[in-house]
Amino acid sequence: SAQKNIKKKQLPRAIKDYQKVVEIDPRDIRSRQRLAELYVKTNKNGEAFEQYEAVAKYFSSNGFYLKAIAIYKQMQRLDPSQISIFSRLAELNEKQGLVGNALAELRHLVGYYEKNDMVADAIKTLEKMRDLDGGNINVQVKLAEVYANNDRVDDGLAEFKEVLKQ
Repeated sequence: SAQKNIKKKQLPRAIKDYQKVVEIDPRDIRSRQRLAELYVKTNKNGEAFEQYEAVAKYFSSNGFYLKAIAIYKQMQRLDPSQISIFSRLAELNEKQGLVGNALAELRHLVGYYEKNDMVADAIKTLEKMRDLDGGNINVQVKLAEVYANNDRVDDGLAEFKEVLKQ
């Protein structure tokens, strides 16, 4: 029924059909994902976000990291203000061995934290970046500067010394 309604361009009816399927079997991930896609097509982004989140969590918890990453990327396009998605994407990319992608997501987080004066979170994220990519001098310098500018001069000095060693 849902497929017929989609072919007829009757998306609200198709949504109702998929809602019934998901209600009957909440573990039907394909139907839940299709429902999310239909919500996007009908500009119901909040509902789509909710369905995508369930799908992404399923994929992530079952080790399908690339699929989870793809879903989180769709969620990120829907609502870029959801900062938790950046951290989730960084974690999944790291698990998948995509360190460059993880670092890119963490850079977004650092920017957000700095813009919102969340110094402790920025430091924690920079430390994670340093640990992920130990040879990245730019990250170490940035971390040293943040330390030094936030009453952690000794930590900043130690970090600068590490940079000099390299």
